[in-house]
Amino acid sequence: MSRPPLPRLGARAYAHLYSDLLWPAWERFARHRATAEYLALLERSQWTAPEDIERHQLASLRALLAHAGANVPYWRETFRRLGFDPRDVRRREDLAALPVLTRDMVRERYAELVDPALAPTNLKKGTSGSTGTPLRFEYSRESECWRQAAKLRGWGWAGYRPGLPTMHYWARLHELPPGARGLKMRVDRAFKREVYVDSMRQDEEGRRHALAALRRQRPSVIICFTQSLAQFARWVVDRGLRDWDDISVVCGAEALLASDRAVLTRAFGPHVFETYGARETMLIASECEAHDGMHLTQENLLVEIVREGVPVPVGERGEVLVTDLHNYGMPLIRYAIGDMARMAPEGHCACGRGLRKLVSVDGRRADILTDGEGNPLPGMFIPPFFVDPDAEVARQFQCIQKPGGELVMRIVKGRDWSAERMELKLRQLRPYLRGLTMKLEYVDAIPPGPSGKMRFVVVER
Repeated sequence: MSRPPLPRLGARAYAHLYSDLLWPAWERFARHRATAEYLALLERSQWTAPEDIERHQLASLRALLAHAGANVPYWRETFRRLGFDPRDVRRREDLAALPVLTRDMVRERYAELVDPALAPTNLKKGTSGSTGTPLRFEYSRESECWRQAAKLRGWGWAGYRPGLPTMHYWARLHELPPGARGLKMRVDRAFKREVYVDSMRQDEEGRRHALAALRRQRPSVIICFTQSLAQFARWVVDRGLRDWDDISVVCGAEALLASDRAVLTRAFGPHVFETYGARETMLIASECEAHDGMHLTQENLLVEIVREGVPVPVGERGEVLVTDLHNYGMPLIRYAIGDMARMAPEGHCACGRGLRKLVSVDGRRADILTDGEGNPLPGMFIPPFFVDPDAEVARQFQCIQKPGGELVMRIVKGRDWSAERMELKLRQLRPYLRGLTMKLEYVDAIPPGPSGKMRFVVVER
C-alpha cells in the first residue's frame, strides 16, 4: 500500500493547529454544527468489525424509517398501503419491501416527502445528476453535519486535512458573492489555505493560469473534476512542466479510468484516489490507500445494488439505490441515483477498515466537447447552469455537439421557465463556449439512450 506523501513540516504544524483547535471551534460556535464530533465518531467506527458497522447502520435505518412513517406524508401513506413496519427490518435485504424512489417521484410528490416540522430549517439544493433532468431537494441540518464529516474522512484517506495547502480544480461558475457572505467565504478559504482554480478553462491561457497557481501554492492535495485534471495532466506531461514533489489527488464528479490514473500519476505522483458521490447525498464512497475499490460511507448511507428493485448477487452489475440515514427533513429511502455499480465481496480490506466496498461505478463520465479553438471542454461543466433549487427553468436538457462544432441545446421547459430566466442562464454559459455557436431546440421530451440513461452531453463524431 502506498500512503499519501507527508506534507512539509510547516504545513503540518499549521494543519494541526487549524484542524485540532480553530476548525472545531468555528464549527461549534460560529456555525453551530457538530461536524467535528461526527468526524471523530467516523474516524473510530471505520476500524470496527463489519458486523458492528452493520448493526449500527441497521439501528440508524430503523430510526429513520420510524420517523418517516410517523412524520412524512408520503412514507406514512406508503407504509400503511404495504403494511410495512420499520420494527420488522432486521437486515439490509428487508428494505426491498419498499418501492424504489425515483427522481420523477421526488418531483411529483415533493411536498409530501418533506417533514413539515423540519421544513423551515431544511437546507435546499438542486442537482442535475447524470440524467440531464434537474431536481430540487432538501435535507436537515443534522444531515449536513454528517455529510461534511463523511467528506472529510474520505478525503483524509488521501492525505487531506483542513488547514493543509489545497487546490480545488473545480468548476467555478460564479464569482464569490458580494458583501458579508463573500467576505466570510474569503476568510474561511484563507484560514483553510485553499485556492480555487476554474477547471473549465482548458485553453492555453487557462492552463497557464492553473500551472502558475500550482507552482505558487505547492499544494499537499488537489481536489478535482476527474476529466479536467486528466486533461491538464496530459498538457503538463507532454511539455515536461512538472517541477514539484508528489501531490495527492482526490478525483470526483466522474469515473476515474485507467488512462486517467496513469497520466495523473506521471504528473502528480502515485497517490491518486477516486471518490463517488451525488449532490443529493454528498460522498457515497472513497478509495483508501490500498487502491482496491471504494469504501462506502456506511455510517451515513445505506447503499443497495439492485435490478428491478431486487438486490443482485455480490459482484454483479446493478442500479445504485441510496438511503440517507440522517436526512430526517426529506427522507430519501431507496433513492435511485441513476448510476450502475458492482459491490465487492464482504471482508476486510488490506487497509484494515471494516467498511464495505464498491468495485466500480459506471455512468458518471461526460463526453468532452471541443471549443472553437480546438481545446477540450469537459462536458461536466454544462449541468450546473441548468440547476436551480428555487426555480425549475428546464425539466430536462441535453447538449449535442455536431461534427462541425455547433452546439445544439435541447430543452424541455420546466414549470418556472420564462424567456428571461433562460436568457440569464445562457448569458452565464456563453463565455465558456469560446468560439462555438449554439442553437436552442425546445422539445416535449428527451428519450434515454440504449443504456437506459439519458446522456446530458453528446458529441457526434
